[in-house]
Amino acid sequence: DVIKNLEKINHHADELVDLINDLLDISRLESGKTIIRFEPISLKNIADKVIDMLSVQCKDKGIEVSSNIQEEFVINVDRVQIERVFINLIGNAIKFTPPQGKIMLTAHSKKDFVQIDIADTGIGIPSEAQESIFEEFYRVDNAIKQDTKGTGLGLSLVKNIVEAHGGTIWVKRKPQEGAVFS
Repeated sequence: DVIKNLEKINHHADELVDLINDLLDISRLESGKTIIRFEPISLKNIADKVIDMLSVQCKDKGIEVSSNIQEEFVINVDRVQIERVFINLIGNAIKFTPPQGKIMLTAHSKKDFVQIDIADTGIGIPSEAQESIFEEFYRVDNAIKQDTKGTGLGLSLVKNIVEAHGGTIWVKRKPQEGAVFS
C-alpha cells in the first residue's frame, strides 16, 4: 500500500513538473528569451517520427493516422520546437477522436509558406471556443473533457512556438464534425 501511494505521489509530482516546464516555456517564448535554432528540416520526417512515437496510443483506440506530407517540404525551423507542435496537435487529435476515428496530416505550398493541416474525425470545437482554445489554461467544455487529462497549456505553447517561427495557427470545424488545425 505504501509503494502504491508513493507511485501516485511520484506520478503527480511528474505532472506538476511538466506543468511548470510548460509555463516556463511559454514565458520564455513570449519574452523572446527562447533561442530558435533554424535549420532545414523535412516536415515529412518530423511528421513520420511523431506518428511513430504516438502509434501505440492510436492502435489502442483503433485510430488510423495518415500523412501525405511530401519529401519536398523542407523548411527552416527548430526541429525540437516543431516536433513539440506536432506532438501536441496529434496528441490532442488522439485524445478527442473516438475509437475507429481518423487523423489526416496534409501539407501544401501557399506563396511563401507551407500550410500543414492536422484534421481529425473527433468531437470538434464549438465556434465560440475557436479563438479561446489558444489561451493559457482554456479547455473546451465537453463530455470528453471530464475524462481527459490536460492543463490547457498545450495549444498556448503550440501557438507561441508557431509564432516564434513567424507562422500563424488557426482551427476550423464544428462540433461533431472533427477539427482541422492549420
